[in-house]
Amino acid sequence: MIILGDISGIQNYVFDVAETGGGQARRLRARSVSVQLLAESAALRVLSTLKWPLDSIRLSGAGKFLLEGSSPLNVENALLQEQHGINEWLLRETRGELRLTFAWADSTESDKAAYQAAQQELQRKKAQPWAPFSKATWNDARLILDPLDTPCSLCHHAPATEDEVDADGARGLVCRTCSQNREIGQKLPRARWLVIRGAPQAADLAMLGLGINVVTNDSATTGPGILAVANLQDPETRPSWCPNDRFIQRRLMAHVPTDARGAPVWFTELAKQALGDPLLAVLKADADSLGVCFDHLLTTGGLDAMRELSDRLDAFFAGRLRQELASRNSRWSPIYTIFAGGDDLIMVGPWNVMVDFAGAMRGWFAEEFRDHRLTLSAGLELMKPKRPIKPAVERAESLLNEAKDSGKDRLAAFGQVWLWQTHDAIIGAARQLVEWAIAGDIQRGWLHTLLELALARHGDKPDPLATARLAYHVERNWKKGAPARQWADRLINDFDDQEQLHVRYLPAIVRYALTATRKPGEEE
Repeated sequence: MIILGDISGIQNYVFDVAETGGGQARRLRARSVSVQLLAESAALRVLSTLKWPLDSIRLSGAGKFLLEGSSPLNVENALLQEQHGINEWLLRETRGELRLTFAWADSTESDKAAYQAAQQELQRKKAQPWAPFSKATWNDARLILDPLDTPCSLCHHAPATEDEVDADGARGLVCRTCSQNREIGQKLPRARWLVIRGAPQAADLAMLGLGINVVTNDSATTGPGILAVANLQDPETRPSWCPNDRFIQRRLMAHVPTDARGAPVWFTELAKQALGDPLLAVLKADADSLGVCFDHLLTTGGLDAMRELSDRLDAFFAGRLRQELASRNSRWSPIYTIFAGGDDLIMVGPWNVMVDFAGAMRGWFAEEFRDHRLTLSAGLELMKPKRPIKPAVERAESLLNEAKDSGKDRLAAFGQVWLWQTHDAIIGAARQLVEWAIAGDIQRGWLHTLLELALARHGDKPDPLATARLAYHVERNWKKGAPARQWADRLINDFDDQEQLHVRYLPAIVRYALTATRKPGEEE
C-alpha cells in the first residue's frame, strides 16, 4: 500500500514574513524548517496510527512524503481521521494558510499502478480544499477565524500575545508563532540534533500533538517517548546514543552566512557585498520534466529506482550545495539558503554572486545527473534588501516558468531568457563592459544608449534605423583603436542579425553592466 501526503500553501506561508522588526532572514529560516517538520510530523502520526515502522517513510521532503507498508484493517477510516485532525490543527495554528492532503492506493499489479492511482487521487483531493472528511455536510462555521483585536505587528494574521524587542530596540506585540520563529531561527545555525517526541511537553516547538526539540549541545539522549532523531550537522551519521530504528536521514539544515563571531548576517549586510548597486538576488530553480523521469523509473525499476533518484536529487540540492556554500573561503559563502531539497531550491545573496553561482550550480547538476539526462531551469530576480522578500520570490517563480516555457534548461534574468550553454559568454560580455566603464574607457551613460538602441532594433516594433543611430553614436563618442571601440564596431556590423549572441542578449548584458556600475542610492 502506498500513502502520499502533500502540504499545500507552502510558498505563501514561508514568505509571508515582514521586513519590519528586522530579522527577516532568521524568521524565513525558521518557517522553512517548520514546514519540513510539519511533513515529518504528519508522516510520524500516520506511522503511529497504522503501527508501521519508521523505515516505511520511503520519501520525504519539500512538504511531501510517501509511505509504503501492508494495508491494515479500517485503513481508510484511520487515514481520514488523521487528515481531519491534522487539518484542524493547521486551520487553527496557520489560519488556513497550510493544509494537508492524504491519498492512498493499493494494487496487486505493480508499484507503478499503486503510485499512479494514489497520485490521481491526491490531485483530485487537492482540488477540494477543506472538504469534510466524511460524507457529512459542510460546516462553514469552522472556516471562520476568530476576530483579531490586536493583530501581530509582523504577520498581521494572528492575535498579538507576546512582547518582543526588535533589532533596533523598538518594542512591539507579536503572535506566538512569530515569536517562536524568532527563537528557533536564532538556535538553528548552531543546532546539532533535532528530536521529535510523542508529547509536546517541554518542547521548543509543539506540532500536530508532537514535541520537537532543537538541541544545540553535543549531547542528547533518547527515551521511550522519542519517535525520531535527525543529525542536523551530519545528516547521514547516526549518533551512538540513538537507536537505529529511531534515526531519520534528513538534510534539514541549510547554509546561513555568518560573521567573524559566528552570528548570522542580515540581508542588509549581505547586500553591501554586492558589486555596484547593493542589491540582493533571489534564485529559484528546479529540475525539468522530473515527473516523466519518475514515470519511466517506476516502469523499469519500480519504487526503489524512483526512491534512489529522489535521494540523489535531495543529496545534491540539500547536501552538495550546502557543502559548496559552507566550504572554507568559498566565494559562495554570502549566499543564504531559504530552501534547498527535493528537486528545487530558493536562495538569496548579493546579486552578482548569485548570477555566478547559478551558472556554477547548473554545471554541477549536469555533471551529477548526466546518466538520467536531467536538465535544470531557473529564474533570478533582483530585490532591495529592506523590502519584503515575498514579491521577489513570486517574480523569480514567474521567471522560472518563463524559462521552462521557452524550452527548459534555461535561465531567465535581466529581462531575457538564455540557454545555460551561453551563460558564461553573456555574463563575460557584461563584465567586460563593467571593466571598461570603471576604467573610464567608456562612459556609463553610453550603456543607456546601447540598451535603448537594442530594444528599438529588436523590440516589438523593430526599427531598422536603430543600426544607423548606433553607428553615429559610436563614431562620435567611442575612442578609435581602443578595445572598447573594436567591440562596438563588431556590434555595429552584426546589429541587424539577432542570431548573433552579443546582439540577441545585448539588453541583458547592458542591464548587468548598469547594475554593476550604479552607485548606492542612485536612481535611474
